[in-house]
Amino acid sequence: MSIIRTHDITLHGGNERYKIVLRPLSDKYLPYLYRWNSDPEVLYWSEGEDVQSYPPETVHRIYGGISRDNPCFAVEVNDEIIGVCWLQKMNIPEVSKMYAADADIRRVDMTIGEKAFWGKGIGTLFVGMLVKYAFECECVDVLHCFCEDYNFRSRRVWEKNGFRLMLTEDIPQPHKDRLQYHWRLTKDEYRERYEVTL
Repeated sequence: MSIIRTHDITLHGGNERYKIVLRPLSDKYLPYLYRWNSDPEVLYWSEGEDVQSYPPETVHRIYGGISRDNPCFAVEVNDEIIGVCWLQKMNIPEVSKMYAADADIRRVDMTIGEKAFWGKGIGTLFVGMLVKYAFECECVDVLHCFCEDYNFRSRRVWEKNGFRLMLTEDIPQPHKDRLQYHWRLTKDEYRERYEVTL
């Protein structure tokens, strides 16, 4: 039996320098997930706590759980697997209560596990692909995403994709981060930014 529930969605994008393909995540990508989730430097940027390593059982629980109801993708750049991302139904009740009861609220999560690809604008590109997919194919009403105060890389990704800072909240201490930022992009804001009909 598979650990990761896969799907049949493949997204293509990028620019003149980086050809990006978001491929359906499946068990064949587990060796990458094991490696990235045992690297403290990678986990520093992907986790809100001081996590040094996740054992395989935890990796199975994380990706097996998320993939049950949400499309998860392996990020391929110029034919090399470099990370993972997903479009997830909102799973935080306090956030869901901020919107209409019938709103389709999603979040985007991502990790670039290959450090040679850090700081090159690739996260902005593939998050943009997921944003386009969310609004133009999934008919999502709002994307509500998060990052902590130390994670300036995530902040830039959200800003460059048109998200607006809507809430800043304190994080209980002791913790490496003191604030959590909530970023929002609505269907109407997306439509206005990209001048598309949804």
